[in-house]
Amino acid sequence: MLIDLSADWYRAIASWAAGTPPWVHQISLFATQALLAVLAALTLLSWWRAERRPAHLIPLLAGALGWVCAELLKDWIQQPRPCRVMPIETIKACAEVSTWSLPSSHSAAAAALAVALALQWRRIAPLAAAIAVLEGFTRIFIGVHYPHDVLAGFILGAVLAVVCTWPGSRARSRGTTAPDAR
Repeated sequence: MLIDLSADWYRAIASWAAGTPPWVHQISLFATQALLAVLAALTLLSWWRAERRPAHLIPLLAGALGWVCAELLKDWIQQPRPCRVMPIETIKACAEVSTWSLPSSHSAAAAALAVALALQWRRIAPLAAAIAVLEGFTRIFIGVHYPHDVLAGFILGAVLAVVCTWPGSRARSRGTTAPDAR
């Protein structure tokens, strides 16, 4: 079953991560927060290079919406974090608050930012995708999410990004605004 496979992958990744040197722990704990900031910075760069068109800030809206929707879904689904269920050592101690894990809010926000950014600035798509994937991996690596939490977050974020950017893409296809695919 998919959930069992996800738990096995979580156990393997989190156990391996716990055995890495302390400096790797510090980098991964920093990266799991900083990668979202990098995607936000790329969005601001997109906005700046597009002569500060308001539509180029849509990835920030998509990212925020991804985070909020993931948090609402967590409260509805109520799947406990794997660090609460499995007795293994993890890099990050299990939080007393925000005890639910499905879907990953960080992954939803990262995917929403990356997909919306890629839809507006195609050349940045590989970099944005790599950052989003790394964000999702760090959530498993530090021990706070199962792989299926991250995958669900990616799907949620990607769908929200398409929904948020869809009105602008329809306007561009009708020729009402200049496309910015470079």
